[in-house]
Amino acid sequence: MDFINFIISFFVSKKLTLLTAFLCWRPEDVSELMKQGRAAGLRVRALPRFDRLPALPPYRSFREAMLLDIRCDNSTLVLAEASSKRAFNLRHSWLIIDDSPFNVSYLETSLGDALVLPDGDVTWASSDVMVDVYRVKDDQPLVVTSLGPTMSQIALERLWARLPTAVSRRRNLNNVYLKSATIITQPQYFKGWHDLSNRQIDTFPKVTYPLLMLCGEDLKFRFNLKQVDLYGEQRNGTFDGLVGAMQRGELELGVTSMFLRGDRWRVLHFCAETVELRGNFLFRQPARSAVSNVFVLPFSRGVWRALAAVGGAAAALLALCGLLARRGTPDAAAQRLTLLESFTFAVGTICQQGSDLSPSLLSARVLMFCTLLASLFVFTSYSAKIVAILQAPSDALQTLADLTHSPMDLGVQETTYKRVYFAESTDPVTQALYRRKLLPLGERAYLSVVDGIARVRSGLFAFQVEESSAYDVISKTYTEREKCGLKEIKAFTLPMVAVPVRKHSGYRDLLGARLRWQREVGLMDRFRRIWMSSRPKCDAGSGGFVSVGLVDVLPAAHVLLAGALLAALLLLLERLAHAATNSYRSRARFASAPVASGAGEKHQLT
Repeated sequence: MDFINFIISFFVSKKLTLLTAFLCWRPEDVSELMKQGRAAGLRVRALPRFDRLPALPPYRSFREAMLLDIRCDNSTLVLAEASSKRAFNLRHSWLIIDDSPFNVSYLETSLGDALVLPDGDVTWASSDVMVDVYRVKDDQPLVVTSLGPTMSQIALERLWARLPTAVSRRRNLNNVYLKSATIITQPQYFKGWHDLSNRQIDTFPKVTYPLLMLCGEDLKFRFNLKQVDLYGEQRNGTFDGLVGAMQRGELELGVTSMFLRGDRWRVLHFCAETVELRGNFLFRQPARSAVSNVFVLPFSRGVWRALAAVGGAAAALLALCGLLARRGTPDAAAQRLTLLESFTFAVGTICQQGSDLSPSLLSARVLMFCTLLASLFVFTSYSAKIVAILQAPSDALQTLADLTHSPMDLGVQETTYKRVYFAESTDPVTQALYRRKLLPLGERAYLSVVDGIARVRSGLFAFQVEESSAYDVISKTYTEREKCGLKEIKAFTLPMVAVPVRKHSGYRDLLGARLRWQREVGLMDRFRRIWMSSRPKCDAGSGGFVSVGLVDVLPAAHVLLAGALLAALLLLLERLAHAATNSYRSRARFASAPVASGAGEKHQLT
């Protein structure tokens, strides 16, 4: 079979459209390759200078075909560059050609230092046979699998259709050790990977550890595991903790799950998501009286306006009756109905207070009776609604804006990115809450799960926390009635958590495929339910009566206090006005007395 025709058929059968060829052929042979490639819909880029290699990025937005003639001088430069840039992966389909009969010794010598790890797609094609090539680790020998003789495009397409994927073919890693690390942030509480007493501490490592142990058994590799106490934060462009060790290339795999964040993507990769987290504000719904004045809630604004209109109309009509009485009716009580007295009657009627006035005028009596009767109906409805508001389950806080303007204190779970998600949020409501409630507290706003949930239990405190961690503490410490009163408000959407691997790791796709298989068959969900608590069930219900405390009648006490202060102020003003009036009169009498005496003496002398 023509070798050029085979090359074109090989890559076209893999549905590739761009070919980068490292060749030292004659110009006419290169031209023929490019001509046949164009005819088959394959763009060919030939590079004859191996000492000036272009960039070989590990990942592109598309798959790319790579061709190398191993018999060319300096072909080792291409292999070295591809190994150092991790270009031997599933995103690049490599075909290494050798126009001589297959020789395994020559293959091993040529690829002796090439870093073709299990996620590589490298095919060695001799004149008589094709073989699949990879190694389980950089210090392990090559694994060579025969694919049969070189063949036509149709035969190649049938081969790829029946050939298992690379992930399925390469599930035996020969018990190699992979350098890895896990997170134990509080070693004093760590009692083993199967201890369920403190599930809220280091939850991600405890969920991920059994999943990766199953991967180790499935793929036949072992862990060279060490312990670190930090996930890693970025400082001056570098990370510390687990992320920093992977950034420096000291680790291949992290036995934990961590948030998928852009800053971490720059220094490491993730192979598969594990669990979904919800970090909501958790709090006990406060009574209506704690966040609003219950004495203005029973009626809508329209009812309050109607009530004010009725009282004003009654006062005006009574003042009119008093005016008519003073013009010709001998009714002393009716004549006392001045505008101020009528206004006092209207206010007293609304407050269920009577009046000492009992006019004989029939029209005034009917008006006063109707006003008192309307006030009775209004007061009965008002009192019943107040009782209903105080006894009904509260729904006072429903949104982040409600939390922001409520008297509740706020706290945030102590995590690596405790400030970042608030600071990075573009939601103006979230930003307002952060600046008004959290930023002024400084470090006092960040609490452990146990301390934060304990403050939630005491009331008037909202705690932003990972739900699974909070539920574990709540199920152990809260009463059934307290569990029923819990409310959640979403602050922002947390990113998924996933298993981290070294950047451009050769095991990323292999591990990712097996972890996704665990999710599909339910193993991942099983461990999630073991280590991540669900919301406690409310078995006590919300029945019974709620005791009325001082906070419920505090607005009324404020009105009483304001009225007492206003009365005292008016009394003081009255006393001052009375004293000023008496002083003015005394000065006037004293000033007029000498004038009168002089006039008398003058009259006597005359």
